[in-house]
Amino acid sequence: MTRLLLWIRHHKSSVAGILLVVAGCAALLMLSRKVHHLSPRRPAAAVAVGGASAAAGAGTANGLTPSETAGTEQSARSARMRTEFETTTSYLDFISHAISRPQEGGKFYAMLAWKRCSDLTQHAGVAATHTGNDAFHEGALALVQDIEKRCTGVLETYPDIVALYKIATEQRGGRDFLMPENGRGIVTPTSRQNANADIDAALRTGDRWAAAEALQNNADFLDVGNSAGDDGVDRQLHEWAAETVACELVSSCRGGVEVSLHCVGTGDCVHDDYREVILSKVPESHRMVFDTMLAGMHARVGLTPAQLDGEK
Repeated sequence: MTRLLLWIRHHKSSVAGILLVVAGCAALLMLSRKVHHLSPRRPAAAVAVGGASAAAGAGTANGLTPSETAGTEQSARSARMRTEFETTTSYLDFISHAISRPQEGGKFYAMLAWKRCSDLTQHAGVAATHTGNDAFHEGALALVQDIEKRCTGVLETYPDIVALYKIATEQRGGRDFLMPENGRGIVTPTSRQNANADIDAALRTGDRWAAAEALQNNADFLDVGNSAGDDGVDRQLHEWAAETVACELVSSCRGGVEVSLHCVGTGDCVHDDYREVILSKVPESHRMVFDTMLAGMHARVGLTPAQLDGEK
């Protein structure tokens, strides 16, 4: 013990260093134990409180900007409206409810419901005889009769689409994001100056029904394909091409409303695909011109060959 005390007396600096090291190790040990029991820190976005902050946090978390998130939500709302449009048992009731919901595309779909009912009057009655597949004829007849029931009272309540549009625009709730400005194309004539802008606006909504309607409304003004050298022929070919692309956009070419109306009204039930019905109308002398117009419209709305193959 005496020797140890003498050694400490002569080595005071060394002893102080050893004590500092020991004290430091003890402090680190205590700190590590304390950290081990701490709860993990949550990201700022996860603890954000309030509508705007929470929405912004969610948008950042899923990799979308606020505007992209809003667009996704808008598309979801229009998808719900489209489902209501297709499943309703009464277009008259659907129209009255839909026009007050422009934020969901309700005014646009109300107009579309009116047009579907109006299309029935162009194929009034059932052809006395029919050719083609009997099973397809029976299915087409059932579909047309079902639509007739859904359309009960629509044209009596709204004699023309202008009357419906006037009522729709008087409803409060803001502008319908699926409707072109001033009802252009649905109610009032379109123009060459607005054709591409209307189609671009419809494509931005992400709603294929809106894109199909805009394409058909503006088909005459699109600079696609080659000309047949006759304005009347070109106009007809443009309209047929737009009808083809429109049914492809909404996946209604095979067994849909258009081909069913054709089968029931004319008795020609050989084809259950509306694209084949349209092709049968195109003169062979203009088939190449029609094909180039069709390809141009496919490109205009972004339909790829792979997507088209899936529709056949």
